[in-house]
Amino acid sequence: MQTLSRARTHKRKKGSRRRPVRWVKRFLLVSTLTFTSFALIGMIFLFGTKVGEELREWAAGTLLTTQHDYWAPYTFLPEEKLNALRQQIKNPEVINSESEPDKPAMALPTLPQVVDPEPEKPKELIEIEDIYVTKSNYFFRGKIMYIHDPKRVELLITNRKDRGDLLDEFVKKTNAIGIVNASGFHDPDGYGKGAKAYGVVIKDGKILQSYNPKTGETALGITYDGKLVTGSYSAEQLVKMGVRDAMSFRPQLIVNGKNLFADKPAKSWGIQPRTAIGQKEDGTIVFAVIDGRQPSHSIGASMNDMAELLAERGVVTAMAMDGGSSSMMLYKGEAITSTSSPYHRGRYLPNAWAVMAEGVE
Repeated sequence: MQTLSRARTHKRKKGSRRRPVRWVKRFLLVSTLTFTSFALIGMIFLFGTKVGEELREWAAGTLLTTQHDYWAPYTFLPEEKLNALRQQIKNPEVINSESEPDKPAMALPTLPQVVDPEPEKPKELIEIEDIYVTKSNYFFRGKIMYIHDPKRVELLITNRKDRGDLLDEFVKKTNAIGIVNASGFHDPDGYGKGAKAYGVVIKDGKILQSYNPKTGETALGITYDGKLVTGSYSAEQLVKMGVRDAMSFRPQLIVNGKNLFADKPAKSWGIQPRTAIGQKEDGTIVFAVIDGRQPSHSIGASMNDMAELLAERGVVTAMAMDGGSSSMMLYKGEAITSTSSPYHRGRYLPNAWAVMAEGVE
């Protein structure tokens, strides 16, 4: 009897040792089956439904506007769709906001004389608006800065040769009150140092860099009397038009009150952090920065979102600035937007649009 008892006890111990191994095997089997099932469902959704195809188009448009555009083919869109997205990004619609200097401007109709109303209380130089917008499958946050004296807005240029300046460095050098990023720049593999801007650069009426039509960039300038001008102009044309400061990027968002993205597919430019500059009918300059690439804070915005956002606020002329990890806004020396750059102070930049403490005479 004692021998039998020992044998049974021994068998129970042997079985208990095997039990954890069986549980591990079962866990691995269930995990594998679950993963495979979700993968199949995901593949069917992405490649077998209209919504899935649209998501792949969004992803392709987003990738094509970054330094990682070589990943776009891995969205497995047909080549004709990828080429269509590339063309929309490379060759956006361009409208000149002003007549060229050698062409007569259209005569404006004579308006009846109106008695001036009582003068309004003077506005603060700068007002800040918080932005939070939810869409069907994404959301974004950001800031809009309203500058009520357009003559206070200037383009600041880095004076460094080895790299560009951070936005807070521009502020320290000039005592700018508000500031956002401006031009794009040579940026191999995302490690560009922002020393040289793309396209035209004009500062205080002097041409520092002529327009390069091969880049496909569009000019945005501000005249001595504080009016924004945007279009396909050469540096020489802009100077003749009385433009004080100018730079290049793309695309235009609103020209002469027309929303250029009102009938365009939103997915062509993808969803990214965005910066835009615009002007309202009353002369107010508008800086807009939308955060992105931060799932718990803000996904980012499409170009359609930016154009719609500004049009709703009465902006009649607007153009996109460089976006992505360059997008950032400072007010009184402090960042009021959240950069997607790994470095909390943002990126080195060749230039920036700034609100100065004193206006330009």
